[in-house]
This record gives sequence, C-alpha cells and structure tokens, in this order.
Amino acid sequence: MTAAIVIAYLSLIWVATILWAYRDIRGRSRDPLAILIGISLVVLLPLVGIPLYLVLRPTSTLLQAYDRQLEQEAILSELHSVSACPNCRRPVQDAFQVCPHCAISLKEPCRNCGQLLMHAWRHCPFCATAKEETRAASRLEFDAPEGETGDLTADVAADAVPESARRPRSSTTGEPAT
Repeated sequence: MTAAIVIAYLSLIWVATILWAYRDIRGRSRDPLAILIGISLVVLLPLVGIPLYLVLRPTSTLLQAYDRQLEQEAILSELHSVSACPNCRRPVQDAFQVCPHCAISLKEPCRNCGQLLMHAWRHCPFCATAKEETRAASRLEFDAPEGETGDLTADVAADAVPESARRPRSSTTGEPAT
C-alpha cells in the first residue's frame, strides 16, 4: 500500500513537471522542434530531464524578449529624435540658432516673413514660401543696380568679420590702431 502511494506521488510529480515544462517552453519559444525536444527531455528522462531542460532552455521568455526589443526601439527613436549639428554631429536642441560647439548656423531666416527655418526645410511653414523662391528673391535684392559692378561676395565676407577684427592695424606693430 505504501509503495503504491509513493509510485502515485512520483507519477503525479512527473506529470506535473511535464506540464510545467510544456508551459515553460511555450513561453520561451515558438519553434515546434524546440518545444518537442524540451518536452521529450522531461518525458523520457524523468530524473535527469528537468535539470537538463533547465540548462538547455532559452534564457528569456518571449515576453522578456519583446519588452527588451521595445526598449531598444524606444532608445533608438530617442537617439534619432535628438537633433545633431550637421557640422560636428554633436547633439543640439531644436531651439538653437547656432551650434554651441562649432558655431555653425543651424537655421536661416525666411526672406519673406523673417521666421527662422531649418536648413532642411524646402518651404517656410509660416508663409508657405518655397526656399528656392526666397533664395531667388534674395539674389534679386542684393543684385547691383544696372551700371554698377559691386563685389557681393566681398561685401558678405566683410559682414561676417567681427567688428573688433575690422579695426585698422598699425603698420609697424600689426596691433589694432587706437
């Protein structure tokens, strides 16, 4: 009688481990071959099957793998949402007009309405003017009147030089004249 109870108890534990292994492998893999191998280990090797299955089973569940994938996608989307300077590739905020690291201009004003536009934009979202039109209009504004030949590039380059650098220099020392 005692032997029958022990055998029934061990059989119940064996069936419970088979059911547990089935549910566990279904939560860890969708591959039918992996499921079959996992269950076969537990069914055919009652004492050794469970420890062997625990060693060979996939380390993470499908839910854990899905959560990890979502985290990676969220991190990647955050990385891509951060704007970078086109010159030095360092992160910049969207409100910046110049890069704080290399001082390159990040935005340009619309020639029609004056709002700051990103360089990548093709149209002004405020006045719907195409950037090509604003560039063409700016060329017309800066063209010299008929009969005058001005060097526009020299004028623009002179405007880009800071005021302190435009002071006349002394011919003997090279220092700014005072």
